[in-house]
Amino acid sequence: MHQIFNERVTLTFTDQVAEVMLSRPDHHNGLDWAMIDGLLAAQQCLTQLSGVRAVVLSGDGESFCAGLDMASIMSEAERLPTLLAPDEAGINPVQRLALGWREAGVPVVAALHGHVYGGGLQIALGADIRIIHPRARLALLEIDWGIIPDMAISVTGAGLRQDVLQELAISGRKVSGEEAYQLGLASRLSDTPQEAARETAALIASRSPRAVAAARELFARGPMLAHGDRLALEAHLQQQLLAGAEHREAVSARMERRAPRFD
Repeated sequence: MHQIFNERVTLTFTDQVAEVMLSRPDHHNGLDWAMIDGLLAAQQCLTQLSGVRAVVLSGDGESFCAGLDMASIMSEAERLPTLLAPDEAGINPVQRLALGWREAGVPVVAALHGHVYGGGLQIALGADIRIIHPRARLALLEIDWGIIPDMAISVTGAGLRQDVLQELAISGRKVSGEEAYQLGLASRLSDTPQEAARETAALIASRSPRAVAAARELFARGPMLAHGDRLALEAHLQQQLLAGAEHREAVSARMERRAPRFD
């Protein structure tokens, strides 16, 4: 499957792994209206694809995403109010640019390099895993425009250090990929983040889908629960997996020294 949304966003699907690529390399994949529309359409497409077990999110060219291309956005200023208009779930389009990856229902691995600024960083925070080049540059540059980050960062960043996010939001300071990793903004470093993201997604896709989904639920819901409720959730999820068909197949594959086969 190869699909292009508004010539800005490309979605491919191979061997149970979907890849969404931002494709406006001559502008460091800056977010114009077509890019925004394309990303939202790609997210919607992911929710409808069957057989997807992992997603890679990456950017073409020298950068992942340099954030909003304000000149392009202001060229259609009449559309600006639509960006902050919430849908029936209370989520507006700019928030969905980050939160929408979670609706794919499978792990999303972001490959970050070059400029990862403003909206680009916030989109990346919506991914489950972020693999970053040591020399990438990250920043929340909304303060340059007298505004705050508003792409659901209060949700996607809830599990990260709040002092780190606050400093970046109120200073606009740029950090390297290596510092971002040290600050907990990235999962790990790689000199080839796109290749590493694809390898990680392929590895995840080879695992029990039910176990992967249970692990995602545990780490998404667990931090919001009281101590006892966390333990109860952990036990409940494990009980649902034990003796299930995928658990039996995983055990058999290990015992027989072969790759597991999950339908």
